[in-house]
Amino acid sequence: MYEIENRIPNFELYPIKKVNCGEPLSGFQSIVNEIQKQRIDFTTVVCIDYYYGVNQAIIEKEIIDALHPDCVICVDEARYSKELLDERFHNFITDDRVNGVFSFAKIEEFFDHDKITILQNKVKEAKGLTVVYGVGASLVHAGDITIYGSISYQTVKERMMKGMGNWGAENEDEEYLRKEKRFLFLESRVLDKHKRKMTQKSHYVIDCNRDNDFVMLNHNDYEYMIQQFTKTPFKPIPIFSKGVWGGHWCQKVLGAGLELENTAWGITGFLDWQAVAADIHNCIFEFPSTDLIQYYPKETLGRKIWYLYGYRCPLHVNFLDTWGGENLSLQVHPTLAYAQEEFNSSWGHYESYYFLDANENSSVYLGTKDGVKLNELVNAFEKAQETGQFDDEKYINHFPVQKHDHVFIPGGTIHSSGKDTLTLEIDMFCFTTFKLWDWGRVDYDGKPRPIHIEHGKHVIQEEFQTQMIQDQFISKHPEVDSGYGWRKERSGTMPFEAPMEVNRYWFSQVIHFDTNDCIMIHVLVEGEEAIIESLDDSFEPMIIHYAEAVFIPAAAGQYTVRPYGQSQNTECALLEIYMDI
Repeated sequence: MYEIENRIPNFELYPIKKVNCGEPLSGFQSIVNEIQKQRIDFTTVVCIDYYYGVNQAIIEKEIIDALHPDCVICVDEARYSKELLDERFHNFITDDRVNGVFSFAKIEEFFDHDKITILQNKVKEAKGLTVVYGVGASLVHAGDITIYGSISYQTVKERMMKGMGNWGAENEDEEYLRKEKRFLFLESRVLDKHKRKMTQKSHYVIDCNRDNDFVMLNHNDYEYMIQQFTKTPFKPIPIFSKGVWGGHWCQKVLGAGLELENTAWGITGFLDWQAVAADIHNCIFEFPSTDLIQYYPKETLGRKIWYLYGYRCPLHVNFLDTWGGENLSLQVHPTLAYAQEEFNSSWGHYESYYFLDANENSSVYLGTKDGVKLNELVNAFEKAQETGQFDDEKYINHFPVQKHDHVFIPGGTIHSSGKDTLTLEIDMFCFTTFKLWDWGRVDYDGKPRPIHIEHGKHVIQEEFQTQMIQDQFISKHPEVDSGYGWRKERSGTMPFEAPMEVNRYWFSQVIHFDTNDCIMIHVLVEGEEAIIESLDDSFEPMIIHYAEAVFIPAAAGQYTVRPYGQSQNTECALLEIYMDI
């Protein structure tokens, strides 16, 4: 066990990949000068389209005004009113605080077609320089010069936390959980489809994450940058956030989230939420990790995964930090069948807990005790909402855990990570959690945390009880292979588990890997650092530090990992996470 008070952190808090492409355009004046230089003739249309969350006021003041256009058209003029948007998309937004229904809408459905036509006619009649701008601006005119403004999901969420509303919703004062839900189930689904088209055809892409530091790349350089990430190992930018049950392991061991009250969550390997950063001639260009999948899905995910799952990486890892904190809620995740019927989802929520660190108090709640009946359990959960008391010892298994233990949690399994534990959560897809009992806590907003017994009771699997849990849900780590200076253990346990595979390698010498045309995740779970190297020098070596997550895109092919730096001549442990398809 790590002595968390004394350890010197080496965790990379803002990983950056060097990319050698053309010179980026940094700063508003450089961007404006480039647009002016590219004017085709006297009558030119500049289209500035962007993801929702980009600071539109900055676009107007620092770029559009500086261009001195003869005609300016904002596509917001054609967007439906708040009332019409709420009515049109209510089935996706729902009245629930945290759960919506995944939308299949397209960006055109947010706009009045007749008003779009009026704006299109204005462009046709305009002379000189015309600027069309806003989220969806390309619906009015594709542009002689087309620019797309990119922003990461985390930046959007942070702006919502600070008071920004949803797209066209006028809901700035609404609670954050509802804003996040609307973004997750409706807006991001619509905007990602639109962005995929826009980045493919735009002449320029701007990183708009920092209001005072816009950075623009031309299409060829943007494409080249994306390519470099899709064929070499990369680390997304970690995200740490507080929670009412949160602990302090990430702060003490990783040096992360020191400004936070605690570090309940550490998002280290979740491409849906995280961004990546490129260093281009000492200029930082940050963009959502999903752009890699949107732009080059087969190279990033691999052909087999893309054919089966589309534009989503099915694998995720993150930290649940309760060290010095409290238990997570007793919760359950949706099965695939329920997710399809209730949320229009193509996946359920299947996960596992790998205990990266533990002490004498560490534990996991997992499944129900033998003989517990579903209706009896549901009644107890419902009564607990009235009385504030739930007898977890009567109904729920509670197992002590040690460092490097691993348990599997398919959809329908009641579970919780106990206090004084650092859990590496390894998921195959995820989008929602049904809390069943939260120990009577309220959240930071003073409201009780959302409880979803009405959903949970439809997915709890009564058969997931003590004997089955002990036999099939708790990994025995059988050794399945070995070689000079290494041995391989399989963490998979269940005969009906999803195709996510987790193996652990103990190694003091070099070990060889092959992506086999499927994206992989590595996490160093023992040792200070190791180095990932290409067999044919097709990518630069990458150092992986303790607890970091590294993605190996499918196109990276074969590579090796060996102890490095402080860990040379010692035994390290590395997780290998992939889809066995």
